[in-house]
Amino acid sequence: MKTRIISAIVAIPLLLFFVISGGTILKLGVGIVTAIALYEYINAYKSKFPIISFLLIAFFIINQLIMFTSDISQYNLILIYLLFLLSMAYPIFSKKYTVISSALTVIGYIYIVSFFNLLVKIDQFNNGHRLIWIVFIIAWCCDTFAYFTGMAFGKRKLCPEVSPKKTIEGSIGGILGSIIGLFIWKYFNRTIDVTYIELIILGAFGAIVSQIGDLSASLIKRYVGIKDYGNIMPGHGGILDRFDSILYVIPIVYYYIAFFLG
Repeated sequence: MKTRIISAIVAIPLLLFFVISGGTILKLGVGIVTAIALYEYINAYKSKFPIISFLLIAFFIINQLIMFTSDISQYNLILIYLLFLLSMAYPIFSKKYTVISSALTVIGYIYIVSFFNLLVKIDQFNNGHRLIWIVFIIAWCCDTFAYFTGMAFGKRKLCPEVSPKKTIEGSIGGILGSIIGLFIWKYFNRTIDVTYIELIILGAFGAIVSQIGDLSASLIKRYVGIKDYGNIMPGHGGILDRFDSILYVIPIVYYYIAFFLG
C-alpha cells in the first residue's frame, strides 16, 4: 500500500500538469503515455502471438507527426485502413506472423493510439479543459467506489473466473460513484450546459464501460499469463494497468460532447 501511495503522489501531479496545460503540452504527454502503452501491449502478447510491431510503431510515429501538424481526425480512418491492409498482407509473405498477429496489430492501433488521440480532441472543444476531467472522474470514481462498496457489502461474485475479488454490489457502487462524481463536477462547472439527467445517463453508461475495460484487461492478462502489463508505476503496474478503464471511457465522453454539447 505504501508503494502505491508513493507512486500516486508522483503520478498525479504529472497528470495534472499535462491536462491543465492542454494544447501542445497535452499532446506531448499523450504521446509519451501512448508510446509506453504500445510497448506494454506488444510485450504482453509476444509469448502467444507476435504483433507486427514495426508496423504498429511506424503508424504510431506517423500518427504523432500528423497530430502535431494537422487535424488527426481527417487522417485516422485512412491510417487504420492502410495499417489493416499491410497487416493482412504481411503474413502472406512471412510465416512468422499469422492472421491473429494482423488483428492484434490493428486492434492495438485503434484501442491505444486512436482512443488516446481523442483526449487531445476533447481538449480542443469549447471548455475542453474542463470537459476532459469527465473522463477521469467517471473512471476514477467508478474504481474507487466499486472497491470500497465491494469491501463493505460485496457478497455475490461478478465474474470470478476473470476477477475473483469483484462483486455485483461493488459494480453497482461503482456506477453510483461515477454519477456522484459527475454531480460534484457539475457543481464547480455550472456554466456548462449539461443537465443532471444527462450526467446520470453518462455516469451510468460510462461506469459500465469503465468496468468492461478493467475486466477485459484482466481477461487479456490471464490469457497471456502476466500479472501486470508493466512496472513503470510500482504498486500499480504499467500504463495499461492504470488506463485500461480510462481508454474505454474516452470515446464515450468524446462522442457525448460532439453530439450533445457541440
